[in-house]
Amino acid sequence: MTRDMLRQVSIVACLAGLATAAVFFVATFNGTPTPQWMPMLIAMVGGFELVQWGQGLWFARSRRRS
Repeated sequence: MTRDMLRQVSIVACLAGLATAAVFFVATFNGTPTPQWMPMLIAMVGGFELVQWGQGLWFARSRRRS
């Protein structure tokens, strides 16, 4: 997978995670029942983005040292 492709996947995942989180919080605020998988999906997308961010920092730091 190329770096540009991975960046695009990261952007789509981020937007999908934000949209899911917004729907979850609005539904919770209104008292509408939400599916049990929704908070888990938000956490999974957040974890993916956190790993991508951490790897970016790690690889940038590794390139600086070399």
